[in-house]
Amino acid sequence: DRVQDYETMKLRVLNAGHQIIANPGEILGIETISGCMRHPRVSAFVEKVQQDEIVAHVPAVPDMTPAAYVERILQRFANSQIVDTTRRVAFDGSSRHTGFIHPILRDALKAGTPVQGLALSQALWARMCEGTREDGSEIAPNDPAWPDLSEAARAARADPLAWLAQRQIYGDLADAEAFSSAFARWLGLLWAEGCDATLARYTG
Repeated sequence: DRVQDYETMKLRVLNAGHQIIANPGEILGIETISGCMRHPRVSAFVEKVQQDEIVAHVPAVPDMTPAAYVERILQRFANSQIVDTTRRVAFDGSSRHTGFIHPILRDALKAGTPVQGLALSQALWARMCEGTREDGSEIAPNDPAWPDLSEAARAARADPLAWLAQRQIYGDLADAEAFSSAFARWLGLLWAEGCDATLARYTG
């Protein structure tokens, strides 16, 4: 009788967490999820977004609080015996972001809770879809909608809101000032200062 709550916890912590961690990992050329967790800024980023912005929108279930589940999932992500590639986790972001992260964003905006880290996760996705890593290497197409995503990502380098103009992905989220302004700021910083410095700005 609590199956929906268990499902929500899994989707919003594990599945959303995968997207939050994989995109900066791709930008930085980190090959595995456990490798992402060894990067101090990436691991601090995913933990802060989860604890500060996501757990408020995750129901507790018997014998497990949302915060405790976050800690369990972060331990799983960090387990080097689980060889999960960043590329596999980042695959099909157009379905995974809309399915796992955007519902949290909608709930947070409705409740008036923080969205800075969630907005940064979307800026990182946009930066990744531009198709190059910070070392100059190519990110190979990794989404059924890759041509459209890459075109929007390149346009967003000069005009961040060009990314949010993808209504088939963002719908009315693009009209939420608290989200769109944060997204534009973060994407600008990613291009101006790089991924590591931008993550440091968020995590402190």
